Amino acid sequence: MRRLLFVFSVACCLLIAWSAAFAGQVQVFEPAAEGVSQPELREKARSQGFAQAVLDEADVMLSGKLSKERTVLFREYLTGHAEPFIQGYKVVSFQDFPEGLSLTMDVRVDRRTLRNSLGSMGFFATLSQPQPATVVWPGDLTDEELLALHHLISLTGIAPVEGASPVFTLERGDEKGIYRCRLSYDGEEWLAVNGDMAQAWFTLWPRFFNRPVAKAARAGGESLTVSGWFSADGVLEFDRVLHGWDAAVQNAQLVEMDMQPSGAGATWTLSVVNRKRLETQLNAFLPQRGLSFHLTDESRD
Repeated sequence: MRRLLFVFSVACCLLIAWSAAFAGQVQVFEPAAEGVSQPELREKARSQGFAQAVLDEADVMLSGKLSKERTVLFREYLTGHAEPFIQGYKVVSFQDFPEGLSLTMDVRVDRRTLRNSLGSMGFFATLSQPQPATVVWPGDLTDEELLALHHLISLTGIAPVEGASPVFTLERGDEKGIYRCRLSYDGEEWLAVNGDMAQAWFTLWPRFFNRPVAKAARAGGESLTVSGWFSADGVLEFDRVLHGWDAAVQNAQLVEMDMQPSGAGATWTLSVVNRKRLETQLNAFLPQRGLSFHLTDESRD
């Protein structure tokens, strides 16, 4: 029993390490601009590279279903907000040209943080249809501010409908350049004050999209049981593989490992993004290794 607990503890530690980050290579080009120094150009290129690396991972997690408009807006947003998702990077090469700077980097993205943030920002909830909401703003917004607000509305997948709930209200703060924002829903109200409109916006909307009901709706309620391994090592290896199938399944969590004299079995809870693709990958990977599986939709039980 102690040995089993030890193996399971090691398994959990390895799961965290394996699923947390992923390194991918990106190449970006930052055009030269008058008055922009070489160090500033490199910093801009680095920010572009971070944005592209996060966008590439997000595209896989969202199964490529994000519209072209939202993809463009998300890239623009990430250019200034990607660093929380970056665990590390390495410059592979950079080349200076009269027209600008070409930069190639290996970027390690924190997949778990990104996946959680995509849910909090409403991407999973609004992939198939937009979220109706009332959006109120002051009449003295500049054209630039109004465009920024409409970009946030489109990026999040909000469909402005007068009288709809939740209600998002944008106001000017007491100090110049500060936004005071409120989000109200079902008798609750949340407040955010920030000079960055996007920061204030995405401080509030997770309050709505992370409600227990909303999180349960996107969780999917599926379970996967696989049996036939000779040892726990096989379970851990398959867990690593399963976490790489982002286009088919997300939020995979190993919840049970059954060690018997005849072999090992394990059960995961997971969110199925593309059931047909997942079944195809399971049938291609497991039977040839002498393993059997059962995929259950818990919501139908």
